Amino acid sequence: MRSENRAFRTLVAVGLFVAAGWANAQSTLTDQFDVRITIEGTCTVLNATDIDFGTQVSAAGTHQQSGSIAVQCTNGLPFQLGLNGGESGTETARVMRGPRPATSTSIPYTLSAFAFGGTNWGSVETGSAYSGSGQGLGSAFEVLIPVYAEATLVGSEPAGTYQDTVTATLSF
Repeated sequence: MRSENRAFRTLVAVGLFVAAGWANAQSTLTDQFDVRITIEGTCTVLNATDIDFGTQVSAAGTHQQSGSIAVQCTNGLPFQLGLNGGESGTETARVMRGPRPATSTSIPYTLSAFAFGGTNWGSVETGSAYSGSGQGLGSAFEVLIPVYAEATLVGSEPAGTYQDTVTATLSF
């Protein structure tokens, strides 16, 4: 009986050991997931300042004035900023018309992004738009593009206000 008792105790001890091992055993499963964000490229025209040549005497000569157009685009995003021909419809023959009521008198002027009397600034379609690259969105990343304007008087313009409206188009 003693050997049966010993065998029984050994069997019970082994069973308890196995049961304790199973109770302490842990299973580990893993999985993976991605974290992502997609940044959309975008641009905005923030502000285009008016160009005002001020009050001038009708005498032959050229007058210069500048303005600016502020743009923000996603960092590294290429953009083009085009200017149309205003009321004349022709980018290379822009004119301010006046005085109102309508007369046939007009004052020719040019616009450039690089310097007074520089290369004519036109549209994307004519290949004469300003090309740039975005620096980011937010006030710290504003791209300020100068607009250089020259108006030429011949000396026989009637008194009054002459004006044109130009549309800036941002493509990206």
